[in-house]
Amino acid sequence: LRLLGFVPPALLPLFLLARLPLDETSGISRAVVGAVVIFAALSGLTAAFVLTPRRLGVAALRVVEGVFVGSASTIWIAMTLHFLRHPPTDRPAALAGAVAASTFWVSTMIAYGVYIPNTWRRCAAVMVAMALGAILPDAFVASSWPNPVIQWSYVFTKLFWLVDGAVLGIYGAYRIEILTEGANVAQKLGQYVLKEKLGAGGMGEVYLAQHELLRRPCAVKLIRTGEGEDASAQARFEREVQATATLTHPNTVQIYDYGHAADGTFYYAMEYLPGASLEQLIERDGPMQAHRVVHLLAQLCGALAEAHALGLLHRDIKPSNVIICERGRVADVAKLLDFGLVSVLHTNLGDDRLTQVGLVLGTPAFMSPEQCAGDEELSPASDLYSLGALGYYLLAGRAPFAGRSPTQVLAAHLYEQPKSFSALGVAVSAAVEDAIFRCLAKTPSERFASAVELEQALRSAMG
Repeated sequence: LRLLGFVPPALLPLFLLARLPLDETSGISRAVVGAVVIFAALSGLTAAFVLTPRRLGVAALRVVEGVFVGSASTIWIAMTLHFLRHPPTDRPAALAGAVAASTFWVSTMIAYGVYIPNTWRRCAAVMVAMALGAILPDAFVASSWPNPVIQWSYVFTKLFWLVDGAVLGIYGAYRIEILTEGANVAQKLGQYVLKEKLGAGGMGEVYLAQHELLRRPCAVKLIRTGEGEDASAQARFEREVQATATLTHPNTVQIYDYGHAADGTFYYAMEYLPGASLEQLIERDGPMQAHRVVHLLAQLCGALAEAHALGLLHRDIKPSNVIICERGRVADVAKLLDFGLVSVLHTNLGDDRLTQVGLVLGTPAFMSPEQCAGDEELSPASDLYSLGALGYYLLAGRAPFAGRSPTQVLAAHLYEQPKSFSALGVAVSAAVEDAIFRCLAKTPSERFASAVELEQALRSAMG
């Protein structure tokens, strides 16, 4: 509807230019046509300004409104005065003059209704004022014309088009207001008002939101289940969110709430973390120095240690699931996202996420060999393998088996050893390399016994 605001300013100059050969009979001078063309350009720019993605405050909108209506009124007055100084000599000329003048003002009214944000009631008040302001002076001046037929032909023709423009403008404003209210309701989940989309993945979308009462920013994740997904999957999501909400480690994202949308979509609200994921940092800055990698991995070990003690596995540790941010004026804080929120939905080997009935969801580049083999019973050692693969990625700037298809990566996790850091030209101390490659052992028993043991090894490696 708002885009329709571009139609009148685009077509009006063509309409008026087509009347230039009839200039003497229509009572429209070239100067007036030029002024109308200028106004059409101005109204087009106004529409473009209002339709920009950025949000305009009420004060800015009222300035735009004043400029738009004020410039239109100026052109309208000029056209009317010119026409009334040269009264029509017969009824056809009066009708032609009324239609020509009304076309301009009606297009202005419709454009106002559809691309100046308003309530329909306020729009109606403005429309009535515009219509009365246009017809009353004309009726007063036309009353001095000697021929009553010409008088009333001019006034009533003009009044008809003004009423038509007012109705269309008010209806446009009404429809936009109703649709906007519906969109606002659709963007609300429980006590959370969705602001903007932050990202999307195989399981749903994440939105920046705000708690309606606390005014606290948070991130809301919507979980999409596949067609035919039964109630047990929804119940599992709820159990996992409840379990994750019990985690209190400072390097684990905090979950505030969960619920179901009107359409049954499951969602949960968590703390909003303004920062960048490890994936974004590596893509932007390249491989990290060893001391920073150890600092980040040690934090993640703490988060995993608490989860493992409670019987929770992450199962999808990867660069995009770790956010680096500043908390409490402390920089380089690692936050681990999405504990246990992985499910069995569908298979898609063309994607970097792999799912299949009986197989835990994960990302092939960072999955443990037992995940790749489809083992249903995983241990904390599986998360430690993925954490080692993450450390490898941070140091080398690439995953252990990058550049292969998902199926080939799964096979490589089962049967191949990653290239050493020296083979990749990465300078890493022997102690750090030993800790990473011990995590990447094919057999779970050959890895560290716990996340606490891995954290101690990493800190010792840096002295």
